Amino acid sequence: MERMWISEAMMKYPKQWIVMVNVSSEPQTYKTMGDVYRVTSDKKEAYDLAIELGDSLGHTTVIEGFDDRPQIGGFTLSSR
Repeated sequence: MERMWISEAMMKYPKQWIVMVNVSSEPQTYKTMGDVYRVTSDKKEAYDLAIELGDSLGHTTVIEGFDDRPQIGGFTLSSR
């Protein structure tokens, strides 16, 4: 498991579902940090795992990785 900020994990794993455990917030910075437990492309698998873990490994959350490629009219631009 790798401990990182949630925003950092979203950028590191674009278009992936990230299951994070031991999630906690810092009141001074309003940032949230957690341990990356699993990264998968299947949304159902990620949520099923989070439910299965429950609170056994601390607060659990599922987030989707951020894809910052620009989109125009439903098409995704990519540089090749």
